[in-house]
Amino acid sequence: MTLTDVLKPGDLVVVAQGTGEPTPLLEQLVRAQATLPDLEVFVGLSHSGALTEPGAAGLPLVSFGAMGPLARLAANGTVSVIPCHFRDVPRALLSRNPDQLVVALQVSSADDSGHHSLGLAVDYTYELLGRARAVVAEVNDRVPHSTAPRVHSSRFTATVPTSRPLPSVTAGATGPVHTAIARYVATLVPDGATIQLGIGTLPAAVGAALAAKRDLGVHSTLASTWLLDLARAGALRPGAVVISEAAGSQELYDWVVASGVRVRPVSELAEPGAFARIDRFVAMNSALQVDLTGQVNAEELGSGYVGGIGGQPDYLRAAQHSAGGCSIVMLPATTQGGKSSRIVRRLHAGAVTTPRSQVDVVVTEHGIADLRGRSLAERAEALIAVAGPGHRPSLRETP
Repeated sequence: MTLTDVLKPGDLVVVAQGTGEPTPLLEQLVRAQATLPDLEVFVGLSHSGALTEPGAAGLPLVSFGAMGPLARLAANGTVSVIPCHFRDVPRALLSRNPDQLVVALQVSSADDSGHHSLGLAVDYTYELLGRARAVVAEVNDRVPHSTAPRVHSSRFTATVPTSRPLPSVTAGATGPVHTAIARYVATLVPDGATIQLGIGTLPAAVGAALAAKRDLGVHSTLASTWLLDLARAGALRPGAVVISEAAGSQELYDWVVASGVRVRPVSELAEPGAFARIDRFVAMNSALQVDLTGQVNAEELGSGYVGGIGGQPDYLRAAQHSAGGCSIVMLPATTQGGKSSRIVRRLHAGAVTTPRSQVDVVVTEHGIADLRGRSLAERAEALIAVAGPGHRPSLRETP
């Protein structure tokens, strides 16, 4: 039995994301889309090529954002975006279609008691297992048994056995701008801090800049190979790493398992009470734009929807509630070869991902704009000072 065998008209198929994506099951949906009954498919961040296949354009897709290959589909109008926090995805999907959810996820082979590990990725699908009409699992014998939650085989409506490596997720080459931003950010992270980062080129650069730090903890939904780099540099506090997903190299995956890194559900990491006892929590998040009051847009530009809310507002606010914590937004000062400023008077289409009240510091390659305790006029001056030099005069002009 395959995933398409269990589908009924009106189903909402929720596909696990990232390194937990059941790529063969998603490929089944793409190939069969012309013959499938009336349904929707919810997808998140994908590291595979399944969504770039020609048939994907005909599949009714829903997502919480438009990262990776979804950006092209969103620009073509073939992805419907639900704007919600990452930890609220299960709630949003239950509101959308409470009676006909079908979950598709990837798990390890079963242990002697019939339990499968979720391996290195625990996302929104885990929260929906008890509410789904059907659960179809790719049982991949290359998925390791980790500290992640386990699911008994009796929960599965159907299984598809596979043997394939987890995706290798690279950050891309860092340039002088990324390096400069990372150096400024590193000055804001004290020894003994607990950090939140993500995946991508800028987080990779920040991870490299933090290598000289000591006694760091990690409390982050996503972690990439920067986590392994920090471990090798001796920067991490033993037993102080908790994540929801590892996305990087095979060496990272092996280290996460061997070190007993806690791989926990998103709801557990991002729940407000989870931060209550974390001192010096430093949340570092990227953005597309920041306006002169400190509002953040991490979702859309003129080209369309290219990002998502994710966990940014939750982590930035949590950092503000932490004793000695700091909420940091980091971004290059310009785009399009310097032609357009990312520090702007008004965000594109009014897309406010994070309110200005939740931003302590904005960092570009030109420096640090510390917004804490500053008035609106003072914030504007601080932000203009870290904008691209060629754009500062126009930002100071009276609108």
